[in-house]
Amino acid sequence: MKLVIPNIIWHGDKERIMAIAIHPTQNLLLTGGSDSKIAEKDNLIEDVGVIKMWTILENSTKMVEFAGAINAGHEQTVNCLKFSPNGKNFASGSDDYKIIIWNQQVRQTFGQSEPRLQWWPFSILTGHCKEIYDLQWSKNGEILVSGGLDKYVIVWNVKKQKQLQTLDGHTAYVQGITIDPRLKSIVSLSQDRTARVWKVLKAQKKNINSLQFYPQHVVRKLENAQKTDIQQQTSQEQQQQQNEEKKQNGIFLGETSLFTFVRRPDWSPDGSFYILPAAEFWVDNKPIMGAYGFLRQSPQVPCFFLPTKTPALVIRFCSKYFNRNQDIQQPLIDLPYKMIFAIGTIDSLLLYSTDSPTPLAIFGNLHYASITDICFKGSSLIAVSSCDGFCSFVQIEEGYFGQEVPIEQLPEYIRVLYNNDKIEEEEVPKKNEESKTQDIVTEQRVEYKETQDGKKKKVIIPKTLQINQQNQI
Repeated sequence: MKLVIPNIIWHGDKERIMAIAIHPTQNLLLTGGSDSKIAEKDNLIEDVGVIKMWTILENSTKMVEFAGAINAGHEQTVNCLKFSPNGKNFASGSDDYKIIIWNQQVRQTFGQSEPRLQWWPFSILTGHCKEIYDLQWSKNGEILVSGGLDKYVIVWNVKKQKQLQTLDGHTAYVQGITIDPRLKSIVSLSQDRTARVWKVLKAQKKNINSLQFYPQHVVRKLENAQKTDIQQQTSQEQQQQQNEEKKQNGIFLGETSLFTFVRRPDWSPDGSFYILPAAEFWVDNKPIMGAYGFLRQSPQVPCFFLPTKTPALVIRFCSKYFNRNQDIQQPLIDLPYKMIFAIGTIDSLLLYSTDSPTPLAIFGNLHYASITDICFKGSSLIAVSSCDGFCSFVQIEEGYFGQEVPIEQLPEYIRVLYNNDKIEEEEVPKKNEESKTQDIVTEQRVEYKETQDGKKKKVIIPKTLQINQQNQI
């Protein structure tokens, strides 16, 4: 394992990098932030939003090579970037209150001899009334969730380019969003020292066009914290004891303890648990900083706590699965496979596996300013961005995490997550065993039906053909 910090001017001499993303199949890296330019009217320097593209160089100490920039689209700093699961699109959120969905298309621009593959704005989602700080795709790529300084969490239907729901409840900035890969829950983390778990309505799980969530639980303190008997204390002592308990039971850092742009949680790829950063655990009236893990079936009580020397800001999982080490008796999470994740603190990067509560590796003093984002390129590379305007990379030797488990060998409840055509709850209707026919749309006809107000409405009716499956080879 090797740490590399390329000496590159990424976004201007003094510009911070707020987000970083790696394409799921291509050697393409995106960085989001701002660049400075001189305004024409008043000769003043102003920040403009920019997304820069970099080619990841394999077997090279240079690591990346500049491949182009997207200077149009966002007027202010780009705070978050995420590729869709299939890599056909990426989403960007900015201080200009906009989310842009970018699509890869073959186009020819002025001055080019031949058309080439380029990223173009596919749609602009407007709904936030303040800066957007985080966003996340659903596993099937049809849903996008965003959060920002307006304290709202918005659920978007990407194909229809519309809002499905605005989730209201946080009393301060929403700085982190993560979606359950099984599309059953959303978790948002805010500067108000709470995490909110939003669960999908049962009756609407199968309809992606009307997906709705309700507030299931608010995480703000350890509910199983021991309470001191204060019946015989004076009112002043009671109030002091209650204030101390309230302080110690709170599990997230407040603005006075942690002033930062991001608090980015993440779900495990299999959807079994999620990890929340910006956390603290009190021992002998002293706080220990770190991150809490929560099982999906128990959002009220954390199942583990991972300590860090400085506040944890970003959680990111590797998308790969690995064989477990059977010699380990007490894993962090007892699963039939192993997963890898990274915790980014203000100045360090910690690598963990679900096999052990002890970190696999720790990289300290990476940057001069706080870490803003982390992303994995398979199991071979980890990229880290920072407010100091630089990116660092961790190169991982093949086999360092163990033998990779192919998707085909994983349990069925995981394999179904990689079918991007359907959400998990959407089931194919079961036909009667005696009926071995399948409906296939072959033609369509047009009819005009009269509505109640006397107008004629055009209706397209598909014509179906029934094929006997028993006679098929």
